[in-house]
Amino acid sequence: MEAEIKKETEDGFGLRILDNNRVEHKIGVCFDGEIDGHLQNGYPDEPAERSMIDEVEPINQARRFAKYWVYRERGYDTLSLNENPHRIAAVALVLAGLSTDSFEEHFTDLYLQVASHYGETDPPVTLPEGARPTHVTYRTDVYLGLDDDALATLAAAVTDPAATESLRSVQNGDGTHRSFEAVLSPILEAGETDAVGDLSADDLLEAVSGIHVHWDDSAGVYHTEWGEQPPLERDPDARIDLLPYDPASFAEFRGHLIRILYCQVRDCYLGMGIAPPDAFRLQGHGIHEFATWYEHYDFYERYHDPNATVSTWYEEHTPEGIYDLPAFAGGE
Repeated sequence: MEAEIKKETEDGFGLRILDNNRVEHKIGVCFDGEIDGHLQNGYPDEPAERSMIDEVEPINQARRFAKYWVYRERGYDTLSLNENPHRIAAVALVLAGLSTDSFEEHFTDLYLQVASHYGETDPPVTLPEGARPTHVTYRTDVYLGLDDDALATLAAAVTDPAATESLRSVQNGDGTHRSFEAVLSPILEAGETDAVGDLSADDLLEAVSGIHVHWDDSAGVYHTEWGEQPPLERDPDARIDLLPYDPASFAEFRGHLIRILYCQVRDCYLGMGIAPPDAFRLQGHGIHEFATWYEHYDFYERYHDPNATVSTWYEEHTPEGIYDLPAFAGGE
């Protein structure tokens, strides 16, 4: 993928994007992330004439990459829920650093909900009429209390190799709890600005929603029954997307949620047609919609399948320096 901001308008930017098929796109991205124009010269203009994914997804990748480029280069908040890898990574870091009491306070209902499929545990949320137990995912929104500088600290820490090694031990469910300071320390020792101060992970977790039940019916139509949302007039920083499974313990469950968030970061980058950073090149369920594409279409490989053999991570299509922090968060 290649991108260039060609002009700034009164409501956003005009970009030239060259996708992985070397097709040129001219895309208008507003300051709030809305796409207000898109021209391209390599695929049918009429959506109904495009192949199911081979000609649809390159267009979607170009649009996602254009929004990310404006976010990265100019610092505008153009990325909505499940599009911002830095915010999702920050949630993973905070979940790893939560005290045991705080983690159980916020995530016990989700734990019991998935465990109810594999025993006599009563689910906190009754499945809606028509929702089949084998066709549901459970979603929970996580809100962090972060300013831009704190986001920069967390995003840098979660991609730092030493911090990532510490996180992976939590992700793998080894039962050992690391303090937030211990996970953060490698990046702070490297001389990065500590914008978190004396705040703990418990302080940075602002709110967690109720459980949203997402399912497809026998006709393949998707539905969502929404759980209680906190009174915040903004998108969450991440939406955890969880298939039913049998958690071995709360420690293992915490690691499983962190792994899902790592896979969601992976999906953000793959959905832009570029490789994720090394720390996020792992396989497993991340964003449910992406997992569906990986399962059913050959356009993507089976990144959702831990046992599949993956042959490419799009390295050849990944611009140099793309993982740098955005302008508003300490970038150039």
